[in-house]
Amino acid sequence: KPFRAGDAEELGMRSGGKRRRRSSGGKSRSGRMAREPRQRHTANARERDRTNSVNTAFTALRTLIPTEPADRKLSKIETLRLASSYISHLGNVLLLG
Repeated sequence: KPFRAGDAEELGMRSGGKRRRRSSGGKSRSGRMAREPRQRHTANARERDRTNSVNTAFTALRTLIPTEPADRKLSKIETLRLASSYISHLGNVLLLG
């Protein structure tokens, strides 16, 4: 019997002759698809909360660091570097009077 284009579909092959991969763990596609959106939604919500918490902490830290001009918004890395430097400076002021 000659090979026809429809036969590739029957054999689980795509055009190009490559076999399709099966999903890992033997889970059915419908079972995996039903769980993933809920888990992804929950993980996304946790990540948004974490990011918001980090950004709030940076905002609070920025208010404690003197800058010139006073209303300049520092980047996160500038905030960390200046905070470290400022803490070191305050420690020296305490030690030296």
